Amino acid sequence: MSSVELARAHAVELDKYIHEAVGTIVFNSPNSLFINLRRYLQIQDDRLAGNNDLFRILRFTDDASGMALMSLGPQIDKGDSPSHFHFPSGSRLSFGITVKRGNQCSLVSYRFHYHYGEGCSPAFLRFDLNHSPHNDPLSEPRCHLHPGLDNVRLAIPALTPFQVLDRIFFVLE
Repeated sequence: MSSVELARAHAVELDKYIHEAVGTIVFNSPNSLFINLRRYLQIQDDRLAGNNDLFRILRFTDDASGMALMSLGPQIDKGDSPSHFHFPSGSRLSFGITVKRGNQCSLVSYRFHYHYGEGCSPAFLRFDLNHSPHNDPLSEPRCHLHPGLDNVRLAIPALTPFQVLDRIFFVLE
């Protein structure tokens, strides 16, 4: 087996582990998750002496297919907007979280885009959990981090939305 084939085999093994871990991330309901997200963000905004209107920028959408989407700001960050969560440092946050309704709601996917203030390098960090595994998990792991480059994806453990937010608020910011 060549080095590349071995690396691909390792990536497949890691993605299977991540896929199984994602299956264990459940919440009582989409509504309770949304309420807890708003509470979490309000506590952090107050702690940072921010001025974000979470009742305006945090959105909840339910669809007929049994999926619910919680979003804050644009799903793809193309520049600053009033719908971002703004940090006193000049950084901004946007995200989307998709869950599937059931007896408990299960995590399906997310994207958290943290964009640093002007002049910082890297310019952003993005945490992605894809809907499903990719056919090449070496280049596109199901759960990954973009370290300021759209084309670079580093595999990371399956994190809950709150674990991602903890890293953003207490490590990055």
